[in-house]
Amino acid sequence: MKQRLLVFLTIVIALTLTACNSNNDMKRISQQKTSGDTSKQEQSESSRELVNFPENYDKGVNYTTVNRGDVREELYTSREAIEAVQKRKPIPDGTVITLEIYKDEELSEIFVMEKRNGWGDQNPPEMQNGDWLYQEFNGDKSVDYEEDIGRCFSCHANQERDDFVNTLDEMKDYELNESAKSKESSTKSPIAGIPIDHWNVKAADSNRAGSQDFVHGKGDGLLEGEKKAGIIQKVLLMVHFKQET
Repeated sequence: MKQRLLVFLTIVIALTLTACNSNNDMKRISQQKTSGDTSKQEQSESSRELVNFPENYDKGVNYTTVNRGDVREELYTSREAIEAVQKRKPIPDGTVITLEIYKDEELSEIFVMEKRNGWGDQNPPEMQNGDWLYQEFNGDKSVDYEEDIGRCFSCHANQERDDFVNTLDEMKDYELNESAKSKESSTKSPIAGIPIDHWNVKAADSNRAGSQDFVHGKGDGLLEGEKKAGIIQKVLLMVHFKQET
């Protein structure tokens, strides 16, 4: 009887020790996992600081617009990036893609993704989308630290075939010639497409309102750009309507 009791107690003690060890192992594993997740989060948060707000991004190419209910998205990038895509070449180092997000026609967020050689090494392998890094800004251009940048990696990760760009097809289809024409329109009169780059136009004196003063420069200040084009357009319209009557 005593031997049976001794054996029973031995088994109970062994099981208790095994359970304790198992619990300790689970705690260590959990702590290691939490520590690893925290480390990854810290890495992604630090890498986002490499992406600065791209001043004058709206001077680039507005290559597509996406409407989602009351949300409108405007996407911008450089002409060089679109040319590379259309020639089936890799998107160049230094490329910036900027996404404006409007809610009820009010600018609420600006999402920026930037590509630089070596940036992919800033994050752990499971948070690497080539050499792209991401940043989220508020409408006032301040960094939106409440936004989880990890979501950006997840959203673009399934577009590896398109260099992690969700709108690569829109870049391929964009007509760069139309963009060039729109820029040329600021230096050409819409009247019969007459080039006006070689025309000199000065502001007319307040006491002189004739078209001759505008075009032949009897005023004092030399005009350029849209003001110059606008005055020439008015003069040509006056001539046109006089010929019609």
